[in-house]
Order: sequence, then structure tokens, then C-alpha cells
Amino acid sequence: MLCCLACAAPASVLCDSCRRSVERAPARSVGSIVVTPAFRHRGAAARLVHNLKYRRCRASAQLLGTAMAARIPDTATCVVPVPRSIARRIRYGVDQTSLLAAVVSAECGLPVVRSIRAPLWWRRRAGLHRRGRRPIPFAARRPLPRGAVIVDDVITTGSTIASIASTSLHTDFTVVTATAAGGVGRYYGTEGRP
Repeated sequence: MLCCLACAAPASVLCDSCRRSVERAPARSVGSIVVTPAFRHRGAAARLVHNLKYRRCRASAQLLGTAMAARIPDTATCVVPVPRSIARRIRYGVDQTSLLAAVVSAECGLPVVRSIRAPLWWRRRAGLHRRGRRPIPFAARRPLPRGAVIVDDVITTGSTIASIASTSLHTDFTVVTATAAGGVGRYYGTEGRP
């Protein structure tokens, strides 16, 4: 029997109730960087992200990644996943953004470029307000290519994107995320609202 990927009710992909709970999210910006989420981080979309991140549900990556691929700009040259900390990759057995990037790459025909190196660990940030979110000490493996699209699972305050921008030589990139939670605009003085 097939189950809904979000709630495990009998369904082929998503049950009717979960399908109705999925909402598109508007684009917003973190400084000069455009962020385009596929969905709002609520209902089934939030559960899909959690199932991917904490339960290794690769079918969630396919569903979310396909929605993200539809949001990739025509000017994109490659996709760059935001890597999960090494400690969390070991603990949960998955790097969710690498899986999302692989789906986006397959859908759009763009190469995956691993320009960003994750630190061993950083403090868990889910549920923290902007004040509690310290910059993540990402390092650049290689310069971020022009026209790169950064792929992440969730955007909340925009601090992860700001951390990446601080390690890059330029901010000529866009960001596509699976979901958007919180309000980027109020933290960075931009107009975007969830």
C-alpha cells in the first residue's frame, strides 16, 4: 500500500488533505540576494522537509526538488547545495540539500558544484530568533561561479544566506529553497514577507 509522504495516510504521493495544505511562497530578498522558496513552511510542506531531514525520506527530496526546479531562473549556470554540518550528516545519515540539489540538477540539466564547505558542527538554529543565530563559519572550497543558484531546504531569517555571502567573493547568485518560514524582511530591511 502506498502512503502519503507527509502524513502516511493511504495515497500515492500526497493525500488530498496534505495537497490542500501546500501553499506557494513569494520570492523575497536577503540584502541584494533574491531568495525564491517553493512553498511556505507549514502543513505538508513542513512535514516533507522534516521527513527528508530527520527520517531520510528520499521521496520527499524528489517531490520538493521538482517544485524547486520550477523556480530556477533562466540565468542559472549551476546549483550549489548548502552543506549540512558534518556532525548532523553523520547523526541523521543524510545531507538533505545535496539530495535536493541532485533532483534540481536532473530536472534542469545544470551541474552540481560543491563550492561551500561546512564546518564540523554549529549550534542548532531551528526555532531561534535572529539574535540567537550566529553566523555559520562556512568556508569556500572554490569561488562561487557566476549565475550559481544556492539550494537550501528552509529559509527563516536569512542568516545562513548571509553567512554564505560573507564567504563568497561576490553575491551574484540567487537562492532557491524548498520552504520559507519566518520573515526575512524584518531582519534585513528588505521587503519580503512570508
